[in-house]
Amino acid sequence: MGSLRDNLKSLQTKGEMAVISFIMAALPEEKLCLDCIRALEQGGCDALELGVPFTDPLADGEVIERFHHRGTGQGLNLAKCMDFAGKAAAVTSMPLVLFCYYNPIFKMGFDKFVSEAASLGIQGLIVPDVPLDEMELLQGQTIEAIPMVAPSSTDERLQKAALHDPSFIYCVSVRGVTGVRELPEQEIKDYLQRVRSFSSAPLALGFGISGPEQVKQFKGAADGVVIGSHLARTMEEYASRPGLLPGELEKIIRGLKQAGQV
Repeated sequence: MGSLRDNLKSLQTKGEMAVISFIMAALPEEKLCLDCIRALEQGGCDALELGVPFTDPLADGEVIERFHHRGTGQGLNLAKCMDFAGKAAAVTSMPLVLFCYYNPIFKMGFDKFVSEAASLGIQGLIVPDVPLDEMELLQGQTIEAIPMVAPSSTDERLQKAALHDPSFIYCVSVRGVTGVRELPEQEIKDYLQRVRSFSSAPLALGFGISGPEQVKQFKGAADGVVIGSHLARTMEEYASRPGLLPGELEKIIRGLKQAGQV
């Protein structure tokens, strides 16, 4: 498995946009999810963000929220999703990042979580409901907490994100939750430039990315994109045709990667 830090830094140096894919662990079901992960890598995905279903996903919009509720309805929890992450690590060389709300980690115990995550090949951790002021709660020897910032983040908070020297900074595109939407180009570019003034880490733009045109739009301002809601919506659209789903996801990622190489 490649190094998250090295992979993203190499792409940044080459001026090539990284594509980070978010999917919910083990959904729609385990085997199909593994097939989708293989397809994402075939399409050129650079890192995989695996979501852990949670009952109160406050940072997520309605599409991904439905996946959270499907997952919890099927009994998926942090332990089962980490077990799935180990299976995912066996079928892909993409670096793995876990997206999880804090409550399940607190319940498991952070030391136990970090130890098990490292043994499974998980390199990064995104916890949207832990503020930057408290990110030291998430720092472990073998797993890296990825900071999230937003257009509303103060300069002080951007500086705190930079001080963690992260593999990348997750730049939320809007003041709101995940979901496909139109993005105000100049406002976001100004915001990304402000983040850039504090850190040389790769900047990954997420929340609202849905197509190659947005990759082209923000190439040069961001170093990568995170795509999640568009993939989740595609999974819903192909629910009755699961055999076609991996190929469609591969096509989506390939289009994003090609846009980021122009």
